[in-house]
Amino acid sequence: EILYKKYNKTEYVKSDPIRFPHELNGNKEFIAFTAACFAYGNMKAIQGFLFKYFGYAGLDPLNLECKEDKGLYYRFQTSADVAAYSTLMKKVYLEYGSLETLFKKAGALNIEKAGLGIELLRSYGVRTNGMNFLMPIPGKSASKRLYMFLRWVSRRDEIDFGLWKSFDKVSLYMPVDTHILRMAKNMGIINKNENDKKAVIKVTDFFKSLNPDDPAKYDFALTRLGIAENCRYELNENCNLCSNKEWCIF
Repeated sequence: EILYKKYNKTEYVKSDPIRFPHELNGNKEFIAFTAACFAYGNMKAIQGFLFKYFGYAGLDPLNLECKEDKGLYYRFQTSADVAAYSTLMKKVYLEYGSLETLFKKAGALNIEKAGLGIELLRSYGVRTNGMNFLMPIPGKSASKRLYMFLRWVSRRDEIDFGLWKSFDKVSLYMPVDTHILRMAKNMGIINKNENDKKAVIKVTDFFKSLNPDDPAKYDFALTRLGIAENCRYELNENCNLCSNKEWCIF
């Protein structure tokens, strides 16, 4: 709770992909989903691409620029994949008006059924390796980007938007990135080599024991601890410089 009150503030969003729906004036659901889909790799590269993408394609999914730009690509997505993503989003928003409505249509209103929403969404686009990587159907993997997006749109506080009223936020999984993995391993919540869905469920169960009604509440704050304070979630040489050392459990 101390971490949440300290770090769950908009002043920290520039270090996270959630800065885009916070800072850009457009369709927040579309901006959030796009930011989450491309949120892999280092933060500088992620943000550099997303600023370029939104500057080219636009912020309104109903009026996206869908022509291919040979200079607009990102890691596993070719320029053709990026154009196909825009085409897919435009089709879906023209038919459903929102991704929440599409997820309702698919019966994907809790975390266990979220894959049904992704399956329906993918059915409107081309099937390439780049597109499949962008929107993977959750299975045995950690599915961090999807669970992060669902946190953004289902919860509501200073960081998360609460755009989706129909999704069961109590069912949310804790998104597991490198910071949360390190913390969970150091605390003995998961085994040293676990980083898949089983790890996600173990981490989520731990946080459900702390907050049964809002298990994903502490995600942003805990990751800021790693990013803003260079925390390793264990006793080390960084601890003497940390502003949280007086009460830190490590």
